[in-house]
Amino acid sequence: MIKNIFRLLIILTSISFSQGFKFAAMSDSRGSDNGVNTPVLTALTNHMLLNNPDLKFVVFAGDMVNGHKYDPERTKRELFHWKEVMAPVYNHPGIVWPGIWPAVGNHEIRHRDDENNFREVFQDVYMNGPKEQKGLSYSFDFGNSHFCVINTDAWYYGNLEDTTDDRPDWHYIKYMDWLENDLKSASERGMKHIFTFSHEMPFPIGGHLRDGLPNLGMKFNGTIDSTRQWYLDRSDKFWNLMKEYKADAHICGHEHTYGRQEVNGVFQVLNGSAGAPLYQFNPRPEDDTENFGYEMSYEDAIPYYEALKYNHGKGKNSQRSENFVGFRAFNYSIYEVLDDKVIVKTYGAYPKENSNTEIGTEIELIDEFIISK
Repeated sequence: MIKNIFRLLIILTSISFSQGFKFAAMSDSRGSDNGVNTPVLTALTNHMLLNNPDLKFVVFAGDMVNGHKYDPERTKRELFHWKEVMAPVYNHPGIVWPGIWPAVGNHEIRHRDDENNFREVFQDVYMNGPKEQKGLSYSFDFGNSHFCVINTDAWYYGNLEDTTDDRPDWHYIKYMDWLENDLKSASERGMKHIFTFSHEMPFPIGGHLRDGLPNLGMKFNGTIDSTRQWYLDRSDKFWNLMKEYKADAHICGHEHTYGRQEVNGVFQVLNGSAGAPLYQFNPRPEDDTENFGYEMSYEDAIPYYEALKYNHGKGKNSQRSENFVGFRAFNYSIYEVLDDKVIVKTYGAYPKENSNTEIGTEIELIDEFIISK
């Protein structure tokens, strides 16, 4: 009964704010405090709420916590701890049910029990996704806008009687038909704006050239076999749907940095670190920077650039679009949705010297742009 009342309230609130509202996007807050980078996530969250008292909800695009490959109960404890850290959002005046709309990240799904545990921790989302992904993929309307949260990091269960016949099933959108029907329905209902969300990105910008939705794999030498072609086609189909249904933006994470670019009339906005270790951007010939984790050299990246049709070479940005804008900063974005446009403001803090997990500057406005309809 209480849940139904909250759902009625979100409908009524969306009608009341049909002329304009704000939502926030964040992603990737994993760290060393019970799976969370609590200092960075807390600083960003407090800044966000203090400066946006009229905020309606937050969408968090996965990798909230580290998770654990062999101990799903630990992952669940980390997620509950994350919700405690995010209590200011849930308790903020004006925030509407459920406060935070979560997307699954690869760090949340590292064991066969993790999907059900995720559903247990985040019960207050719509169960209108594909049958096998109830509570993991879902969509909703708010005001004049449609929001679709897509699971890109599922689990393959195989034979349920055989616990060895399972594995992570990451780096792609499994239920493309459901997504297409969802976007089509939103368009037919006359939604002015369409936003999609997932953890993984169709256009890698730094640190994850090897996977994301294109999923070319490690040590790719330029040979596109049938498996790689399947992933590339799947990623392209997703972006073609975005273009066909005139989506405003796909908002994602997975790469721990901030970057936005417009590809075929649709924005990809990567709000990729609310505390997770910051990455470098895709390497350029003139770069001479220290790499963390899986970043590669420019020479190693060339086959990926060629397969992904990126701008690369001397003087190029090593990204899919020449209009790419990015900052290596912990960040969140505020999306002010109006009738004919969306004003996007991104706030960020740069890391402390010789660190990729600690804030070293004040949080400030680092980017602003407009999505026009």
